Amino acid sequence: SRRRTINHQLSSEIAMSQDATRFLCAGTAASVSSFLYNPLDCLRIRWQVAAPQAAEHGLLQYGSQIVRTEGLVSGLWKPGLAANVSGMFLSAAIRFTCYEEVRDSIVSSSADGTKNSLHMGAAGLVCGAFSYFVTAPFHLLKTLRQAEPVRPDINVSAKLSDVRNVLRGSAPVSMRGALFSCGQMLGYDGLKSTAKAHGFEDGPSLHLISSVAASFGASALSAPADLLVARYMSMASPGSLTAVVREIYDESGVRGFWRGWSVSFIRLTPVMITYSTVYEQLRYRSGLGYLN
Repeated sequence: SRRRTINHQLSSEIAMSQDATRFLCAGTAASVSSFLYNPLDCLRIRWQVAAPQAAEHGLLQYGSQIVRTEGLVSGLWKPGLAANVSGMFLSAAIRFTCYEEVRDSIVSSSADGTKNSLHMGAAGLVCGAFSYFVTAPFHLLKTLRQAEPVRPDINVSAKLSDVRNVLRGSAPVSMRGALFSCGQMLGYDGLKSTAKAHGFEDGPSLHLISSVAASFGASALSAPADLLVARYMSMASPGSLTAVVREIYDESGVRGFWRGWSVSFIRLTPVMITYSTVYEQLRYRSGLGYLN
């Protein structure tokens, strides 16, 4: 009995140590990627929030104009940087610490006990919704700071000091996180698992290819929620999500909800490659091995 107790304590300590390692590896990788690519994220937000006529000449020209008039650092790199790095550290750390356990629990309760796309997608939805809800204030602050140059009438302090406003904003942020993580894990874990089942070696080359699939899945699924968050939080006066949905639909129809999708995919691809490479290598060198 004493031996079983000791073994149980050791197993618990090892599991806690592994969870702490996952937390730090995921958070560190997310901090690096969000710091490096904050200009692309800022450009996406400004593009989505700007009036259609302000961005009618194309994304590259729109971005070039910002760099010419405001500078790369002041116009695109600094806005929302601290909030973005902090929020992504915590969000990724929570998501990737929970993901494997949630996914494996779903797999073990399934009929055949074999991992498939449904399990990965469900685990991504659950972990993404929870992690983004917890870190919503960081994501809201980041979005407001990045939209501020386009919408100078936004009172950032007033918006964030109103608890009801933060809670209202947390709903689309959490929805966005759920869809983003679902698409990310379907792309990354899904492609990795399929490739390994067909004899591909788990390593940097597979991580790179899987990252592109993760970028496509995450950007495609989360695009409507991305736009809703950007538009909703940049409203000068309190409004409803229904009003934002109606406004987007009246402007461009159903296709309007994917406004900025190409920007998201372009932005996310280097982000995913950087994040996944750093995360997998940190895991490997910490003794956890690659994401399985």
